[in-house]
Amino acid sequence: MVSQVLHLSFYSPNLHQEKRYCIYLPPSYHQDKNRRYSSLYLLPGLMDYERTWCDKGLVHHHLDTLIAEGKIGEMIVVMPDKDQAALEFHMAQLFTGYLAYDLVGHIDHEFRTISHRKHRGIEGLSLGASWALRLGLTFPELFSSVSSLSGGYSEEMYNNILEKKDYLKTLGMRFRIAAGTDEPEFIQESRHFAEFLKSLGFYCEFSLDEGPHEWTLWSKQVYNSLQFHYYSFNG
Repeated sequence: MVSQVLHLSFYSPNLHQEKRYCIYLPPSYHQDKNRRYSSLYLLPGLMDYERTWCDKGLVHHHLDTLIAEGKIGEMIVVMPDKDQAALEFHMAQLFTGYLAYDLVGHIDHEFRTISHRKHRGIEGLSLGASWALRLGLTFPELFSSVSSLSGGYSEEMYNNILEKKDYLKTLGMRFRIAAGTDEPEFIQESRHFAEFLKSLGFYCEFSLDEGPHEWTLWSKQVYNSLQFHYYSFNG
């Protein structure tokens, strides 16, 4: 049995256009037709697109290795393209709608996912990290685990967590915050945000890995965050 990475597209009602995505299907997907899988959504950075997680991050190889070594179980991983709406403040609601409703609904309909928040996570890098956190906090009924690689943390995020902390803790929301040793503008901000989450009683991993603000760092980080999400799905 071998895994498969497909490059597909679907129509987004919120953005009124066709949007591309890559999807990783685990080794047993086409053999065990009755099995359903947890799903993880990986959001790209500003200069990246749907293929970059595989082309530069080697996420499909990391998944195959971790599964073969028994460090994680099988899961579906979705890597959507970004959109100009992510950069336009007045279009933010359309962008979140595209990801949270259009994309998740499409994936749950077309593939054998476990369509429950306990078995769905979201992660992003750089610009995508900020959106992953925003989506996780805005739609906690959709995601149980949120991971940020080299992300920024706005006052809005802090306030959102403070307002929803009791509800988020009841849901068991889990976080992972990561930064690189050679991106000083992110280290202190990332550590502070992780400590803030821990001070409120959330489960939060903080990881500082060697590397600059580029894929040599993020490829290493995603190897570890895949394990974080898997144990969040099954904890």
